Amino acid sequence: MGIERILAASETDFTVKSVDYIEECILKFQHDKERGSFVLGLAGANGRIRRARLADALACLAARRGVDWARVYVFLVDERYGFEREEDSNAWLIKDALLKGLAKNGASFPAEHFVMPDTSISPIEACAADYKDKLLALLEQEQGPHLITLALGQDLHIASVFPEWYQASPERWAEATRKSVGVLCTETSVFEVRRRLSVNLRVIRKAENIMIFIGDGTEEAWTRVKRAFDEDRFAERKTKRARRTIEPSSVMLSVETGVMMVHAKGRKAVQPEPPPASPLDYILKYSNVSVVQLKIDKETHCSLVVLGAAGDLAKKKTFPSIYQLLLGRFLPVSSAVIGVDDPTFHPDVPDADAFWERRLRPYLEKEKATAEDLQEFRGRLSFVPVRMSDAEMVQALDRHIRGLCQGRTKDNRVFYLALPSFLFASTVRALKTHCWSSTGFCRVIVEKPFGKNGVEAKELSDSLKDYLQEPEIFRIDHYLAKTLVLNLLTLRFANRELGHLFHAHHIANIRVTFKESIGVQGRAGYFDSYGIIRDIMQNHLMQVLTLVAMEAPASLQAEDVRDEKVKVLKQIRPIDPKDCVIGQYEGYQDDPDIERVNAKRGHASRCPTFAVCVLYLDNERWSGVPFIMKAGKALESQSTIVRIQFKKAPSGSLFGDQPQNELVIRIQPNEAIYYKILAKMPGLTQRAKDVQQTVLDLDLKKRFELRRTPEAYEKLIHDVIQGESHNFVRRDELEQAWRIFDPLLHALEQEGRVPETYAFGSRGPHKADALIDRMGFRRYTVTGVPGFAEDDFD
Repeated sequence: MGIERILAASETDFTVKSVDYIEECILKFQHDKERGSFVLGLAGANGRIRRARLADALACLAARRGVDWARVYVFLVDERYGFEREEDSNAWLIKDALLKGLAKNGASFPAEHFVMPDTSISPIEACAADYKDKLLALLEQEQGPHLITLALGQDLHIASVFPEWYQASPERWAEATRKSVGVLCTETSVFEVRRRLSVNLRVIRKAENIMIFIGDGTEEAWTRVKRAFDEDRFAERKTKRARRTIEPSSVMLSVETGVMMVHAKGRKAVQPEPPPASPLDYILKYSNVSVVQLKIDKETHCSLVVLGAAGDLAKKKTFPSIYQLLLGRFLPVSSAVIGVDDPTFHPDVPDADAFWERRLRPYLEKEKATAEDLQEFRGRLSFVPVRMSDAEMVQALDRHIRGLCQGRTKDNRVFYLALPSFLFASTVRALKTHCWSSTGFCRVIVEKPFGKNGVEAKELSDSLKDYLQEPEIFRIDHYLAKTLVLNLLTLRFANRELGHLFHAHHIANIRVTFKESIGVQGRAGYFDSYGIIRDIMQNHLMQVLTLVAMEAPASLQAEDVRDEKVKVLKQIRPIDPKDCVIGQYEGYQDDPDIERVNAKRGHASRCPTFAVCVLYLDNERWSGVPFIMKAGKALESQSTIVRIQFKKAPSGSLFGDQPQNELVIRIQPNEAIYYKILAKMPGLTQRAKDVQQTVLDLDLKKRFELRRTPEAYEKLIHDVIQGESHNFVRRDELEQAWRIFDPLLHALEQEGRVPETYAFGSRGPHKADALIDRMGFRRYTVTGVPGFAEDDFD
């Protein structure tokens, strides 16, 4: 029989071409036949990566508008039995990705058209018998199946027909290939949920169309199956060409009839063929199949090298993000993850096994990982102890990376420096000298802080410039990759009517607020030398402010966007110390680390844990509009919000004295955009002018039904691999941001200003609210009365 091969160039292309094929089969059936329903059999998937791929395809299928879903039945080709959580079942996957999507898009799909096993029935044999009856009734009624989708596993299984199961007993293979419809009770030792239900191979053979998914990781398995198929076809053609001869056992001539009678020898009993290496061998022998195959780049290898791998940042943020990229299929197919750290400081992690067990595994298990997912990540992970001052050790790291490339022609390397900034220059020098790829790109990620002031930042940039070009440097500011920060350009420039409101004609003030409910526990030593202004305002909040205030870029190319951000930064005045209030929460001085620092200094720490600053832009769009920046620790809640407060209507306006409208962008938690506007109050006793502030709300998780919002570090690491620099800080951005804050920091330190004390868990110092009030910001409750609002007050 034949094989149609459909190549996909990328994950997106893989999804689209798979869905195109399914849709084409359904539409052809519904066009050719006025009556009857299309029967679609869907196999599940094992492992989080492959289940996510299947979910993407089903969600894409649900969005297709041409199909009459009232004339479609869907049944499960296989199901897990004895799973702990409903989310682990194949039925849940189909319901969540396909059926929810259909309902959301208004498609009519009767609930009874989804046929699945009732896994609450025990024992498994009774469950299989019950499902067989339901399946037989469906297939006889609709003369199906018309299409079955399958994926080939690395162990050569399809559906849940595992070679290890049927090769253990000839009776099992006979059961799998029985000529009538059946449901098998199979087992596997490879996956977490071991007991399975699967239709037998006769059901699959009956399908008019069979589609096989071949993704990354199963290419070698497919090559083995295809080779066996080609060999069988060659042997079959050779056999047909050979002449068949009959060896007579006796020849007798009848005198009466003159007829010669030849008696052939009796045939020997035919021995049954041994079961094949894969059940797909059997399917290919009797059926035509279409194979959707992800094209694998066999020439490129990418190494993600994390320096400072044994530290807190790496284990809490960097490695979990790389792990999620692997699960989401966003890492290159040929890629390796390499942890590097100095054995002098981390003697407890001498090798990869110790690194895995003592540093990574406890944190990755928090990511809702399955055993298979962890095993897959562990297979890509290695650890190399290196002192960057030791040239031989750095050269050994280079040899290790080259060994992982396995002869591929492109050796791409991403170096993530999870290190203190004073080590950046010496580390980059060692890498450039002894561990640089000559056959691919090398990119270096550096973490904040980028110095304590403009002078240090310039010196740091100059030291990196000695070894790296600017396009090779990726300065991480994780706020730039938060979902709603990424949405700011879209909000302003894709919605023209809204974009026009971003102007001094309409806006009274803009607030950018960062709140943390925790103190500085565990970071007191570091934090005390930087303070809230350097730690949060000069980088995170300033980046948010530039996206709110910038003009439309010439294009969405990285350099055009960053050029506009720099223009905005150049137009911001240095902050006047009079427009700043700093605070420190009660109990800060009692931290053991702070007590030690105070003992050395001889006086109490003046480090601000809270600050409010007012900034002004000298341009026509924002002339006279105060940008109020607020950040603090140990406050009453945890959030990051951009609040744009529009100008108040004149007192003699049609509806009188009413609250100001606000556009609120909640960056975290629970990402949302909402517009606070006035609306007529309902009720028989209400007058025409009785209005109340209400909310037009866009909750991103609800609207887009996000199963999981990617972490900012995932987005940024993926951007580096892709060479996408939109969401990283360019050198001139960094220097301009320091120009704005340096005079303020210098003035505060010169005058020795003592921070205002505020209670742990409060809103901050009272003087901060007074400064904000002076800038024209007004607070409103849900009833429109000035005061402290309970819904979203910041």
